[in-house]
Amino acid sequence: MTGPLQSRLFQVGLAGLGLGGALALFVALQSLLPVPTATTTADRIALAAAALLPALAVLAAMLLVQMGLRFTTGTLDPTAGGDSRALTINRRAIADTVEQLAVFAPSLLAAAAAAADLSGVLALALVFAAGCLVFWAGYALDPLARTPGMAASGGAALAAMVWAASVWAARF
Repeated sequence: MTGPLQSRLFQVGLAGLGLGGALALFVALQSLLPVPTATTTADRIALAAAALLPALAVLAAMLLVQMGLRFTTGTLDPTAGGDSRALTINRRAIADTVEQLAVFAPSLLAAAAAAADLSGVLALALVFAAGCLVFWAGYALDPLARTPGMAASGGAALAAMVWAASVWAARF
């Protein structure tokens, strides 16, 4: 028997909701946030590094929850095979977030280093962080409910990578 979350069509709808929400949030943030000014490459990279802090805060919260779960359940040895469902799900959420950060962070830094207009750096970084948070919350509810957050953060990572490639390609 399959539930509504397991329907492929429903998952596609959730992904569309995540991507649409990410785009709407990006447009809103880009119009609300101040346009950063950075004249040197070092200033641009520093701005992008600072913009990554919200996503890193989400990852740090995930790690703190994982440590708290280990401490409160007494499951201190992850290799012993006694992890609860909550520990397993949170560990997967952490791994997925680190994997997406491995694409997003260098892409955002590369884009910011070469872009003439930095207005999207802060907005894109906040969209990525929000996507990671929605992904984590969805994963905690049900592994299949992570789709909107995965789509939002994955879309932000892909956008950063395409942005970086385009600004660097334009330089050559």
